[in-house]
Amino acid sequence: MAETGEASPGTRLAVLGSPIGHSKSPAIHAAAYRELGLDWRYERFDVPEGELADFMSTRGPGWRGFSITMPLKQEAHEFASWLAPAAVEIGAVNTLVFDDPDAGGAARGWNTDVLGFVAALNGAGVQAAPRVRLLGAGGTAAAVVAALPSLGTSELLVVVRAPERARELAALASSLGVGVDVLTFAQFDALPVESKHAELVVNTVPGDQDHLLVDEAWVDGAVLFDVLYDPWPTNLASRWLSAGGRVVSGLELLLEQALVQVRLFTGRGVSEPLPREADVRAAMRSAALRVSE
Repeated sequence: MAETGEASPGTRLAVLGSPIGHSKSPAIHAAAYRELGLDWRYERFDVPEGELADFMSTRGPGWRGFSITMPLKQEAHEFASWLAPAAVEIGAVNTLVFDDPDAGGAARGWNTDVLGFVAALNGAGVQAAPRVRLLGAGGTAAAVVAALPSLGTSELLVVVRAPERARELAALASSLGVGVDVLTFAQFDALPVESKHAELVVNTVPGDQDHLLVDEAWVDGAVLFDVLYDPWPTNLASRWLSAGGRVVSGLELLLEQALVQVRLFTGRGVSEPLPREADVRAAMRSAALRVSE
């Protein structure tokens, strides 16, 4: 059963999802608002699938917005009177912002994972990725595909256990002008190394991925973006590093998408920097790392 968001004094924000106890978002967001000098509360509420409407009906005054995580990203669509293009493209909302915190009206909806993914790569020095190998089709995979035009991607290979799981991803990639093929992991493992190679490999699949042969020929000149971050490093990231490759942690995605949320919650545009944004980002990173200890 969902918790409630009944009235409490001051400006309030929260992350909603289930399970939610592991979320680093409260610590990350709290650090940002402290750095900005804002006495805002950022909480977490366990809201199972199918119970978002019940939770929203309890919303009292003071709510500025919500961060939305699994399994509510599709459900959150119905509470947005306006949707950002990325949220429409991938059919998922991870941010709801109320223009009037004291009213019961609808919210505006965004998906900040798309911008966060690009920003995380840019921060690691990756500006372009003509060829991409995407491992897995769930969770963050749609946001990754939506970000590919920003990276100049022309060739996408989606690797999944069951090809039918990648149909929507393949359709999205095609609609964005990105050439796409879908292979099973067994088919991918059998490819010659030159066919596996790409500038960017993105892993969205939990587990050790022991079946993947990670060698110097595959990782040469390639960056692995592993969207997983807890525990870190993942087995795949460790093997990629051991083979001499470069790795970007999913923690960077978490931080960058949260930074975009902070911009939105404070009334800015998605690309409009915060005051002293470098200091805010550093505070958020420090908070995330403390939670990991």
